[in-house]
Order: sequence, then C-alpha cells, then structure tokens
Amino acid sequence: MAALLSVLAISGSATDYSSLEGLCGAQLKEAVKAIALPHTQISYGDATWDAFEKADVRLIDGREAWFDMYSNRLVWVANGHSGMNIEHAVANSWWGGEKNAAYKDLHHLNPSDADANGRKSNHPLAPVARVTWSNGLSCIGSPAAGYGGGASTAFEPADEYKGDFARAYFYIFTLYDDISWQNSPACMYELTAWPTLQPWAYAMLLDWAASDPVDERESGRNAAVAGVQKNENPFVAIPGLAEHIWGMKSDVPLSLKEAMTEPVPNRPEAPVFGDYTLAGVNTWSGRWWDSFEMEITAPEGTSIYYATGVDGDFIPYEEAITIPAADEPGESLTFRAYAESQLDGLPYRSPVSTITLTSFREGDNDFMHATWQRVADDSEINEESVYVAVSSKAFASMGYEEGSSSTSNYIKTPGNVDVADGIITLLPEGTALLKLQPSGGGEWYVQVCDMTLEPLGYLWTDAAKKCYIREEGMATEISLTADGNTAISFGSTYGTLQYNAQSPRFSIYTSKQQPIELYRCISQTVGVQAIPSVDDSSIDASVEEWYTIQGERLSGTPTVPGLYILVRGTRATKHLLR
Repeated sequence: MAALLSVLAISGSATDYSSLEGLCGAQLKEAVKAIALPHTQISYGDATWDAFEKADVRLIDGREAWFDMYSNRLVWVANGHSGMNIEHAVANSWWGGEKNAAYKDLHHLNPSDADANGRKSNHPLAPVARVTWSNGLSCIGSPAAGYGGGASTAFEPADEYKGDFARAYFYIFTLYDDISWQNSPACMYELTAWPTLQPWAYAMLLDWAASDPVDERESGRNAAVAGVQKNENPFVAIPGLAEHIWGMKSDVPLSLKEAMTEPVPNRPEAPVFGDYTLAGVNTWSGRWWDSFEMEITAPEGTSIYYATGVDGDFIPYEEAITIPAADEPGESLTFRAYAESQLDGLPYRSPVSTITLTSFREGDNDFMHATWQRVADDSEINEESVYVAVSSKAFASMGYEEGSSSTSNYIKTPGNVDVADGIITLLPEGTALLKLQPSGGGEWYVQVCDMTLEPLGYLWTDAAKKCYIREEGMATEISLTADGNTAISFGSTYGTLQYNAQSPRFSIYTSKQQPIELYRCISQTVGVQAIPSVDDSSIDASVEEWYTIQGERLSGTPTVPGLYILVRGTRATKHLLR
C-alpha cells in the first residue's frame, strides 16, 4: 500500500472538543485536561494485554504479530507475549511508580521487547550523539548538545515513531501535571502545572511531532484505546494541537474548523529486498556465494535510498546492487533501505528495511531451513543427532554469541522460531547447533556449533546465572521433565540451562526461569536436488507440484495438515499446512 494522504475526520470523533475553540497556551492545556482526564481505568496486566490485542497488532505475511515500537523483534500473537513487557513511554519511576491512573493509562503503554525496555530504563528522550547500544530500531547513548536536560544517557526512538512518542508525552504531561513527579531525575519536566515540560523538551517533541505526523496506524490505535478507556488522546485526534500550547502558535487561538480539515500524510511502506528469509519486522536474512544483482522494490511513486552497513550513509537507489562473489564462508554484508514520498514539498520516509547476507558455499552444511522435531523421549538424546535449544514459552532460540556485558555471563538469543505441532522449519541466523558427547557415567558434554556445524566450544559455568562457551567441556545431566521440557543440569549448585524472558538471554539458573525444549534435526532436504524422484527438466515453471517430505509427488494440493514441499520450476520451498 502506498497511501500518501488521508484526511483525519475529527468531526466524526465521539469526543466533544468545542470547549477548546479559541483557546491557546496554558488555558488550552487546562481545557484539554478537563476533556480527556475522565476515563475508565482498566487493571494493569492481563487486561492491558487484552487491550493491546485491539490496539497493537499488525499483519505480517497474513499473520498477527505484536506492534512493537521499540524493536524489530517478531513475536506472533498466537505464541503469547513472553519476552515482552508492558512499557511506559513516560517512565513511571519519574512519579514514583505508584499504580495510579497514569500507571495504567493505555495512551502511553505499549508492548515492548523486554531487552529494549530494560535498555530504555528511565532515560529521557533525546537525539543521541554517541550510540552505546542499538537494536537496529531504537538506540541509547549520550545526548546531543542542547538536549537531555543534564542526563548523561538518553533514549532515541526510530524516526517513524518519534511523533508517536511526542504525542504520548504531550498527553501524559497535560493530564497528569499534578501527580507526584519526582525531583530526580526531572530531566524533561518541571514541577509546575505550566508548562510542565522543560523548554528544550517541548521544543524537541514539537519537532518530532511535525516530522512524524499522525498516520492511519496511530489514528486507529487512538480509536481502539478510546474504545477501552472511553477517552482519546487529543494530541492525536487534533493534529497541531500542541503547537497552540507550547509552540509557535501558543498565542494563536485554536480554530477547530482548521484542525478538522488538516491533511494527515501517511508514510509509505518499507522497501522489500526480494525473496529472502524473514528474520524480524522489516528485517531479512539471506545466503550468497557467487556474484549476483540484488534488487530493491518499494511502493509506486516513492524514491528509494539505500546504505551499505549498519551505519553507512544513504544514497539514491538507481539500479540493482551488484553483490560480489564471496571469498570465504561466513562473510557478512548488511544493507538498509527506505522509501520516501513527497507531500507539499516535504519528505515522508518509510520505516528502514534491513537485510543481512551471509556467504555460504554450496555443499556446506546449512541447517537454517532444516526440519526440527521436539525431543519427546530419552532415546532421542544421543551423540549422533544435532539439536537446537528453544525456550518453552517465548520460542526464542539459543544463539552462539556470548553476552556483551563486561562479564559476558550469558548467551544471546538471535530471535524467535515458529513452532507448529512440535516442528520447526526455519531458524534465525545465529542460532546455535548443539552436539552431545558422552563424558562418562551417563553424562554429556554440550558442544556448541555455528549453523554450518563448525564447533565453537562447549557450554560451561562456574556460578549460578553464568553461562559461557569454553574450549573445555563440562559434564551435564540431560533428561526430559514430566511436562515434556528438557533439563540440562550443571548440578544443584549451579542450576540448569534456562531462558530469562525479562532480560532475553540463556544462562544457568537455580531459580525458575523459562525451561528449554530440545529440537532434533530430522531432515535437511532443501532444494529440488534433495527431493527423490524429481526430474527437473520435466517440470513446467508455470505449474505447481506438491510433494510429501519423503519426496512422493501428490496429484494436487494437499488437504491433510502436515509438512510438504512445493516445487515451481527449479525452486522448492517447504510449507507447513495447518
């Protein structure tokens, strides 16, 4: 969809804003508060997630996923929300964290990746001059000169969400200007009813609101929240309202007639790199070896800009990008791109798309598209098989990259897997492959390998809450639990391998985190050449042919749920029919 312009029909709102007519500055702020403050308070927790299902769900490849403004992590709604938090856009610690109306107000609550939430902490919003952490969407670091209100660290959201954050801040600091705001950190606000926000803060937020106007998604969310709380965020419902309170129009009386007809541009959709593996929201991964031409497509009527690397400069995209042949396996190339449209001479950018290509020599082991089945019996624990470890609720896979903290005492997760009927058919790039080696006495060394099955070391620990990959092995007991999970135990002193959903990572815990499940590779059939009884030359590229996973050709489209292979020409893809 390349929608560039829509009109927000404020006149169709159920809220009566007539009392705002002709007001500006402090008077307008108080009048906005009088309209929006009365609302229905819902309980914090399960009821919040129920509301998020109405307000914060997007369709990706026809499936429902949580709309997360803090990360590109892909979490399917059907899999729950483990590994995610209910995040306050305005940090609740700024007013002591009391579970009052502000604490529960959906207009500044959002589903958030737990790691991004933890990184954001209670840092103020600001442009970041020196990035110390980024997940490809949000970042933290030292604030740019003139920003931050004296704070040493700031949080900067993605460009496409800066207006959303700004309007949430305008709302909270208007409706709750008289709650118990703390003297510290007080980086963005004053302990006053007017203007409440510090000058540098409201100037920045006004800039963000102007550069990222209300779009259909934000307007739709406003309506969905209003359906639950029985109040709107007026700063979403009336574009430009904040300008008549804190901005250049703070001495200009508000005209609702003008506000009701103000056009609202929508950002174009993010560009697409082609037929690659979806690794996250607007994020893809792919393999390459020989030189090829990579094309980028975007909505009609937009211009495309792309960059090489995670911090390269964007340049106009004019023709397919030439990817040179790889020198050796394991090389990595990253490209980013966005689409841009014009409205009244102003540019409006799409979200940024990212693809990471990893060089992979044909014939080498490649387990990304293998088929994995949940280990359900002790007999399936052996030294011949290859395994992956997955958290039992969040469905996060364990990677082979150690933590980035100074102690590096945990193993990162590269992402989530999609599990259907105990089967996985696609792994996130960076997932660790596990091999088991007998250590004697019925115990095992757990060997960690990359996705080509190249050994990297062994799981090892020397204390609870610490997990490393080391050259030497450490004996573990491996068994299935009564509820079907897999316990990899390092002894009662250290604990078992588990997943911490609040700070997404794998480590050794004695306390109860999320248990893991082991999945065993049962098939590496990838590509037409691996399907028995298929003559490539006899296949019409315009005709679809369906096969069982064992290679038996079917007479038509399968109707029984299961794993199948679809062949078009010389291309074969796996499909799990539910």
